[in-house]
Amino acid sequence: MHDAESIREVYGADAVGDLVSRLADSRTEAGTTHYVVESDALVVAVFSVTALARLRPGGKSRLILHEIKFRPNLRGTGIAGDIFQWLATSLAVGTEYELLALTAPGQQPAVFDDFGLSESHHVFKWPVRSGGERT
Repeated sequence: MHDAESIREVYGADAVGDLVSRLADSRTEAGTTHYVVESDALVVAVFSVTALARLRPGGKSRLILHEIKFRPNLRGTGIAGDIFQWLATSLAVGTEYELLALTAPGQQPAVFDDFGLSESHHVFKWPVRSGGERT
């Protein structure tokens, strides 16, 4: 519950119950890990990394960075660079693994340039609709 309360502060939402159920959900995709970034015992960011299986012969293994969220008053303070540095040193991103990073349409954070990320894919979303209806 404490983790959910801390993460809720980053999201700026009241949905603690929803966060608790999502953190405890055993159906989380295999290969997905959720991370919490702390500074002085304060949660400053959260993100998820998922290992992607590849069929392409000779292709480097891939990780996808998603669900990244920063505490609003700490955006632009270097936390993203710290995360990317950690990805490089701890998960071998850039040497053993390629990284795909999801961002909102039309946004390319400056840290992407700093670490040599370039546009390579377009992502399309098939949203879940209420009542199981399709359009």
